[in-house]
Amino acid sequence: MPVDLTRTLFDSRDAGWRSVDLRLLSIAGEADRVELPGIGAQLIDLQIQGARTVRSRRGRGWAEGLVRAGSLSTTAPHVPSDLRWTSPTGDERVTQIRLLIPALTMTRVADEVGATRPADALAFDDDVLRSVLTRLHRAARAGVNDLYAATAAEFIAVHLLTNHGTAPEPAGPRRDDVRVARVVDLLHARLDTPVSLAELAAAAGLSRFHLLRLFKLHTGETPAQFHLRLRIELARRLLRTTRAGVSEIGLRCGFIDSSHFARTFRRHVGASPSDYRDQARS
Repeated sequence: MPVDLTRTLFDSRDAGWRSVDLRLLSIAGEADRVELPGIGAQLIDLQIQGARTVRSRRGRGWAEGLVRAGSLSTTAPHVPSDLRWTSPTGDERVTQIRLLIPALTMTRVADEVGATRPADALAFDDDVLRSVLTRLHRAARAGVNDLYAATAAEFIAVHLLTNHGTAPEPAGPRRDDVRVARVVDLLHARLDTPVSLAELAAAAGLSRFHLLRLFKLHTGETPAQFHLRLRIELARRLLRTTRAGVSEIGLRCGFIDSSHFARTFRRHVGASPSDYRDQARS
């Protein structure tokens, strides 16, 4: 953007941030034509003062949106922009926070959440993003270290892609889905020990986010809920059909001690293990 159209009022790089690039910009309230090349970052703008009616070229036509205080705009990595705008309120200049998240971060997170591409929107509303960008700007000005910026960038990327990204239509459940079947088999085989989500994802050959979504699509439960239900069912069966002690059954079902077993069993069954056994026998 030409120098006469934009002025940088603050730049997070001066605060030592490298994970993201956050700037406070003053922009002319009117521009005839601004052509910008695509850049290797997800651009997110939050207008905080003034109003603009922005027109953006979309193919052979133009899209138009009112960008006012609180409005958000995004441009996906490597997407060029062809813009023009005026201020319906006659503002000579408007102010906005601009955040740039590296394209590599967006690509990695998109793979995790199953999005096909990052968001690209002229003007939209999102209370969460508005709040996070405002707080991020304050943190940069206060000199908070780059770890804060890196953590916020991960959250923003997940939120943006999950809520505003383009995602493929989920396929309907298939009984013979091999990936879910592998996870189910592993959960059945490990009723006596905990299984981490990372282990399950590795067994399925999926990311953790993708596994959670696919598993719930097929079973209606998360892997943790499914595993706990299997363990409780096993405990009930052992209490009904064996003379093993309550503590022994708890250990065989993967609970760390009898107290943990009793609390969890009561929460899901409505009776303690001992009471359940007595009721089953009677």
